[in-house]
Amino acid sequence: MWLLTADAIDDFDHMAIWGARTFGYHQSERYERRIVGMLDTLAGNPQMASERQASARRVRLMPCKAHHILYVIQDEDIVILRVLHHLQDWFEML
Repeated sequence: MWLLTADAIDDFDHMAIWGARTFGYHQSERYERRIVGMLDTLAGNPQMASERQASARRVRLMPCKAHHILYVIQDEDIVILRVLHHLQDWFEML
């Protein structure tokens, strides 16, 4: 199972609004489904992404299209910390 932090929810909201304005609603929805599909894949294979050292803790980073999914494993779940565009400085945003 995967869980979203408040920051990850905000990231999804921003991605959906920007995507709909830039590429149209249907393309934005397809893109979001792709990201959610990757979250499902990660939930089934939590150690799939490589582990990175962030400023305060170790996180896992999985690229998905133009975004990076940053998460930690907590018990049997994954907690999605952020979903950031690959040009954003994820290290500074955690």
